Amino acid sequence: MKKYISLSVLFLVISSFSFSQTRAERKQAKKERIEAEYVSTKELINSGKFQFEARWANPLGNDVANVGQNIPGGGAIFQGGRVDVSSNDNFVNIDGTKADLFLSYFGRVFFPKRINNQGGIQYKGDITNYRIKINDNKQVITIKFEAKTENDYLKFSYRINSGGSATLTVSSTNRQTISYNGDIKILNADAKSK
Repeated sequence: MKKYISLSVLFLVISSFSFSQTRAERKQAKKERIEAEYVSTKELINSGKFQFEARWANPLGNDVANVGQNIPGGGAIFQGGRVDVSSNDNFVNIDGTKADLFLSYFGRVFFPKRINNQGGIQYKGDITNYRIKINDNKQVITIKFEAKTENDYLKFSYRINSGGSATLTVSSTNRQTISYNGDIKILNADAKSK
């Protein structure tokens, strides 16, 4: 009987030791995966050629989402103060000092005559004041740039996490500020364009 108890205790000690090793190995593997994703994202951003695809729009005022939820079928699109834009083309393509973008807009327009009922934020052309800030300790990359159209001045600010998920905030002289959640991806030759 003592022999079986001793073997049982020995088995439990060995199995718990191997379990803790497996757990430590899983933790190390996860850390290495996150580090590799961060390095890959950083290389993509430093290349100066990338695409942001928006999945959610976050209007500044909740009044937009509240109104949207009350229209037929709006509950599927307007969820908790944000708008699902994944079924539409919502993108920002950056290629060096040029941008091509279309982002659906939900919010207040201060000067409607200046934007000519575009239905969203549209721009194709040169960007200025392009700045990248990389925080390796927090594994966060921030990018800021500006674009000027004939009647609008747009400011863009990205906060990019290690895996490439990003938040883009857009400020405009003619519209209320809005932010978008999405992903940073490789800019390919077939990139969307409006």
